[in-house]
Amino acid sequence: MKKFFWLAVIVLLILTFSDHELIRPYRDQVYGLILDRAPSSGKMSDQQALRQVQKQLNALTAKLGESQQQQLSRAAESKESLLVFYQRYCVNRDFNPILFGEPLRESCSIISSHMEALTGP
Repeated sequence: MKKFFWLAVIVLLILTFSDHELIRPYRDQVYGLILDRAPSSGKMSDQQALRQVQKQLNALTAKLGESQQQQLSRAAESKESLLVFYQRYCVNRDFNPILFGEPLRESCSIISSHMEALTGP
């Protein structure tokens, strides 16, 4: 019983001081892992799919230019903007003067891999 009590005290202390700049990055990582891996009724919800797409696009933008990063972050702001981006540049193949070539193909493949969850009910 004492071990459980001390474990509870430690968890409460961590939660109390979790906004401290030394702990915040680790807290955000744990929250991200929990949100990404938390199962919902068998299928991935559109919000989970949107978070996954945003996470993968952020990893892709690490090696891109600043204007390309801004373009992809604006596209991934919401589900609707992501679907509009996908329709215009991946399906209709409109010319995008900022994002073209391999980065556009990679972003289209990331979005298309989550398309079923994004367009589902």
